[in-house]
Amino acid sequence: MSRPPAAVRRPADAPTDAPGEVSESPATGLLARACQAGATVGVLLLLACAAVTVADVIARRTVGLSLPGLIDLSQLLVMTGVFLCIAQVFAQRANVEVDLVFERLPPGARRALGVAWALAAAGFLGAVCWHAGAAALQIHGYRERSPTLGWPMVLYWIPILIGCALAMLVSLRDALRPPPPHG
Repeated sequence: MSRPPAAVRRPADAPTDAPGEVSESPATGLLARACQAGATVGVLLLLACAAVTVADVIARRTVGLSLPGLIDLSQLLVMTGVFLCIAQVFAQRANVEVDLVFERLPPGARRALGVAWALAAAGFLGAVCWHAGAAALQIHGYRERSPTLGWPMVLYWIPILIGCALAMLVSLRDALRPPPPHG
């Protein structure tokens, strides 16, 4: 196997990337790990919600008892699970896209459109964070509690802030780096 010319040779300590892959900075690697961890926790919470709901249905049908606070618990589990998964959706570029026109554009137009999309997504997610943060502070100030279990309602807003902030960072990262190759 021949060696690449000196102009494209990497230093011995440089990370080796697959063809077409961009090496990650420590911050980008940390962001990727945070997105993956959030998605893992999110999926586990959604599974827990399903399990608790099934247990409640079985308990109601067999012994006539319902689990107290199930609505409060299931709402918190679903909110948290979904919003912790959002950043990974953005990181994997798994959100719904229409490639019919995009793939036919010249590379420069695709890049410009990709940057515009990433910046628009970051702006939208930033606005969501801003408004969710304001709502969380207001609810915290009012000391609102969930109807059945009496949990602080601010707990319902924290996952929105975490998930949207991570997704916003992913969008900003995507605006600043070349898009992955399409195959």
